[in-house]
Amino acid sequence: MALDLHGLSVERYEQMAEAGLLPERGIELIDGLVVEMSPKGVRHAYAADMLNKMLVLQSHDRYTVCADTLSLRLGPRDEPEPDFALVRATRSYARQRATVADVALIIEVADSSLRFDLGTKLRKFAGAGIPEYWVINLKANRAHLFCDPLAGGYRKQRIAVATETISPREYPNVAIPLARLFGEDA
Repeated sequence: MALDLHGLSVERYEQMAEAGLLPERGIELIDGLVVEMSPKGVRHAYAADMLNKMLVLQSHDRYTVCADTLSLRLGPRDEPEPDFALVRATRSYARQRATVADVALIIEVADSSLRFDLGTKLRKFAGAGIPEYWVINLKANRAHLFCDPLAGGYRKQRIAVATETISPREYPNVAIPLARLFGEDA
């Protein structure tokens, strides 16, 4: 899964990307390694489209939805590209990308990437202080919800089932009915 590039810094990774030596999509930097992201299937695309639509419609300029567009620097050797990030609308991101301090919520939509998203990525996001992290589990039609980051994980976690509606802690009046993400309301 990883290319034969070891110990890359975020700076070197970004230089390589700017020079056109790396593909524009489908990779991320984890532990200094360039990692190929899992291909996105039909269910992933559907859930991501529905989630994007719901998040954007309910934003009311309180946050910006970054859907597959944010390379997030977590440290000197980590720059993942989450499926979604809700970044606070406290400034313009036209000239400078969002930082960890701007992020209210990270969301990964997982099918084949479930193990990676619930393991390595969870630890990375928690260690960086991301306040809330969701993994939309397409295999089991559940959502893994994490908040209150610690060094190696999150203090609070729960699993929401397909019949529930979930909301980000920072934006509690944003409603995400899971049945709609899983295509169970069609």
